[in-house]
Amino acid sequence: MAAVALSVASLAACTDSGKAPQFPPLCPTTGILRDAADLTRFRGTGTDITDMVIDGRITGLGGSCALDDKTQLRTKLTINMDFTRGPAAAGHDIDVTYFIAVTKGQTILQKKIFGLTVQFEGNADRVLVRTDEADLVLPVDDKTQGDAYGVLVGFQLTPAEVQFNRQRGVR
Repeated sequence: MAAVALSVASLAACTDSGKAPQFPPLCPTTGILRDAADLTRFRGTGTDITDMVIDGRITGLGGSCALDDKTQLRTKLTINMDFTRGPAAAGHDIDVTYFIAVTKGQTILQKKIFGLTVQFEGNADRVLVRTDEADLVLPVDDKTQGDAYGVLVGFQLTPAEVQFNRQRGVR
Protein backbone atom coordinates (compact mmCIF):
# COMPACT_ATOMS: atom_id res chain seq x y z
CA MET A 1 0.00 0.00 0.00
CA ALA A 2 2.84 2.39 0.79
CA ALA A 3 4.43 1.73 -2.63
CA VAL A 4 1.21 2.68 -4.41
CA ALA A 5 0.92 5.90 -2.43
CA LEU A 6 4.52 6.75 -3.20
CA SER A 7 3.92 6.18 -6.93
CA VAL A 8 0.84 8.39 -6.95
CA ALA A 9 2.71 11.14 -5.10
CA SER A 10 5.58 10.92 -7.56
CA LEU A 11 3.29 11.19 -10.57
CA ALA A 12 1.50 14.15 -9.00
CA ALA A 13 4.84 15.88 -8.54
CA CYS A 14 5.58 15.40 -12.26
CA THR A 15 2.38 17.11 -13.34
CA ASP A 16 2.86 20.06 -10.99
CA SER A 17 5.74 21.38 -13.11
CA GLY A 18 3.37 22.55 -15.81
CA LYS A 19 5.06 20.30 -18.39
CA ALA A 20 3.70 17.07 -19.76
CA PRO A 21 5.54 14.05 -18.37
CA GLN A 22 8.42 12.85 -20.54
CA PHE A 23 8.64 9.11 -20.92
CA PRO A 24 11.84 7.38 -22.01
CA PRO A 25 12.09 6.82 -25.77
CA LEU A 26 11.57 3.40 -27.30
CA CYS A 27 15.01 1.86 -27.67
CA PRO A 28 16.23 -0.56 -30.34
CA THR A 29 16.13 -4.27 -29.64
CA THR A 30 19.61 -5.61 -28.93
CA GLY A 31 20.91 -9.12 -29.40
CA ILE A 32 23.93 -11.35 -29.83
CA LEU A 33 24.07 -13.17 -33.16
CA ARG A 34 24.05 -16.85 -32.18
CA ASP A 35 26.55 -18.11 -34.79
CA ALA A 36 28.95 -15.28 -33.88
CA ALA A 37 28.56 -15.29 -30.08
CA ASP A 38 31.64 -17.50 -29.61
CA LEU A 39 35.18 -17.32 -30.94
CA THR A 40 37.53 -20.30 -30.81
CA ARG A 41 40.75 -19.71 -32.71
CA PHE A 42 43.20 -22.51 -33.36
CA ARG A 43 46.83 -22.62 -34.49
CA GLY A 44 47.02 -24.13 -37.97
CA THR A 45 44.33 -26.56 -39.04
CA GLY A 46 44.05 -28.54 -35.81
CA THR A 47 41.00 -28.34 -33.56
CA ASP A 48 42.41 -30.13 -30.53
CA ILE A 49 42.56 -28.29 -27.20
CA THR A 50 46.37 -28.16 -27.54
CA ASP A 51 45.92 -26.17 -30.79
CA MET A 52 43.65 -23.53 -29.20
CA VAL A 53 45.01 -19.98 -29.21
CA ILE A 54 41.99 -18.23 -27.66
CA ASP A 55 38.43 -19.02 -26.72
CA GLY A 56 35.95 -16.15 -26.26
CA ARG A 57 32.31 -15.63 -25.59
CA ILE A 58 30.09 -12.58 -25.68
CA THR A 59 28.33 -12.75 -22.32
CA GLY A 60 26.11 -9.68 -22.32
CA LEU A 61 25.27 -6.20 -23.51
CA GLY A 62 24.80 -2.94 -21.65
CA GLY A 63 23.59 0.41 -22.80
CA SER A 64 21.09 3.18 -22.90
CA CYS A 65 19.29 5.40 -25.34
CA ALA A 66 18.03 8.97 -25.30
CA LEU A 67 16.57 11.40 -27.80
CA ASP A 68 19.04 14.02 -29.01
CA ASP A 69 16.11 15.80 -30.57
CA LYS A 70 12.91 14.66 -32.26
CA THR A 71 14.86 13.25 -35.24
CA GLN A 72 17.81 11.43 -33.61
CA LEU A 73 17.98 8.66 -31.05
CA ARG A 74 21.41 8.29 -29.47
CA THR A 75 22.09 4.71 -28.38
CA LYS A 76 25.14 3.81 -26.31
CA LEU A 77 26.25 0.18 -26.20
CA THR A 78 28.92 -1.83 -24.39
CA ILE A 79 29.70 -5.51 -24.86
CA ASN A 80 30.85 -7.89 -22.13
CA MET A 81 33.20 -10.68 -23.18
CA ASP A 82 34.92 -13.60 -21.46
CA PHE A 83 38.22 -14.88 -22.90
CA THR A 84 40.43 -17.87 -22.14
CA ARG A 85 44.01 -18.04 -23.36
CA GLY A 86 44.76 -21.38 -24.99
CA PRO A 87 47.91 -23.54 -24.80
CA ALA A 88 48.88 -22.53 -28.36
CA ALA A 89 48.88 -18.78 -27.66
CA ALA A 90 52.22 -17.25 -28.63
CA GLY A 91 52.04 -14.30 -26.27
CA HIS A 92 49.96 -12.45 -23.70
CA ASP A 93 48.24 -10.09 -26.17
CA ILE A 94 45.79 -11.52 -28.71
CA ASP A 95 43.90 -9.45 -31.28
CA VAL A 96 40.24 -10.20 -31.98
CA THR A 97 37.55 -8.41 -33.96
CA TYR A 98 33.86 -7.95 -33.29
CA PHE A 99 31.04 -6.13 -35.04
CA ILE A 100 28.00 -4.05 -34.27
CA ALA A 101 25.26 -4.06 -36.90
CA VAL A 102 22.13 -1.89 -37.05
CA THR A 103 19.13 -3.54 -38.67
CA LYS A 104 15.64 -2.56 -39.65
CA GLY A 105 13.50 -5.60 -40.26
CA GLN A 106 15.65 -8.09 -42.16
CA THR A 107 17.87 -5.37 -43.68
CA ILE A 108 21.32 -4.52 -42.34
CA LEU A 109 21.56 -0.73 -42.46
CA GLN A 110 25.11 -0.44 -41.13
CA LYS A 111 27.81 -2.75 -39.86
CA LYS A 112 30.99 -1.58 -38.19
CA ILE A 113 33.93 -3.81 -37.29
CA PHE A 114 36.04 -3.08 -34.21
CA GLY A 115 39.44 -4.39 -33.18
CA LEU A 116 40.23 -5.40 -29.63
CA THR A 117 43.51 -6.51 -28.08
CA VAL A 118 42.84 -8.99 -25.29
CA GLN A 119 45.61 -8.71 -22.69
CA PHE A 120 46.38 -11.60 -20.36
CA GLU A 121 48.46 -10.19 -17.49
CA GLY A 122 51.15 -12.35 -15.87
CA ASN A 123 50.07 -15.97 -15.60
CA ALA A 124 46.37 -15.22 -16.11
CA ASP A 125 44.67 -17.50 -18.58
CA ARG A 126 41.21 -15.89 -18.30
CA VAL A 127 40.10 -12.29 -18.59
CA LEU A 128 36.75 -10.49 -18.60
CA VAL A 129 36.48 -7.50 -20.93
CA ARG A 130 33.95 -4.71 -21.33
CA THR A 131 34.33 -2.81 -24.59
CA ASP A 132 34.48 0.94 -24.86
CA GLU A 133 31.07 2.50 -25.32
CA ALA A 134 29.89 2.56 -28.94
CA ASP A 135 27.75 5.56 -29.83
CA LEU A 136 25.01 4.94 -32.42
CA VAL A 137 22.76 7.67 -33.79
CA LEU A 138 19.50 6.42 -35.31
CA PRO A 139 17.03 8.54 -37.28
CA VAL A 140 13.54 8.66 -35.76
CA ASP A 141 10.30 10.47 -36.52
CA ASP A 142 6.59 10.15 -35.77
CA LYS A 143 6.36 6.94 -37.83
CA THR A 144 9.72 5.33 -36.99
CA GLN A 145 10.61 5.01 -33.33
CA GLY A 146 13.70 3.40 -31.81
CA ASP A 147 12.05 -0.01 -31.50
CA ALA A 148 11.92 -0.22 -35.32
CA TYR A 149 15.67 -0.91 -35.21
CA GLY A 150 17.72 -3.82 -34.03
CA VAL A 151 21.34 -3.84 -32.90
CA LEU A 152 23.19 -7.14 -33.33
CA VAL A 153 26.69 -7.89 -32.08
CA GLY A 154 29.08 -10.77 -32.61
CA PHE A 155 32.66 -11.74 -33.26
CA GLN A 156 33.89 -11.18 -36.80
CA LEU A 157 34.69 -14.78 -37.72
CA THR A 158 36.32 -16.65 -40.56
CA PRO A 159 34.19 -19.24 -42.41
CA ALA A 160 36.05 -22.01 -40.54
CA GLU A 161 35.28 -20.38 -37.16
CA VAL A 162 31.58 -20.08 -38.06
CA GLN A 163 31.55 -23.74 -39.09
CA PHE A 164 33.22 -24.74 -35.80
CA ASN A 165 30.54 -22.81 -33.84
CA ARG A 166 27.74 -24.50 -35.80
CA GLN A 167 29.21 -27.97 -35.26
CA ARG A 168 29.81 -27.40 -31.55
CA GLY A 169 26.39 -25.87 -30.99
CA VAL A 170 25.25 -23.25 -28.51
CA ARG A 171 27.26 -23.20 -25.27
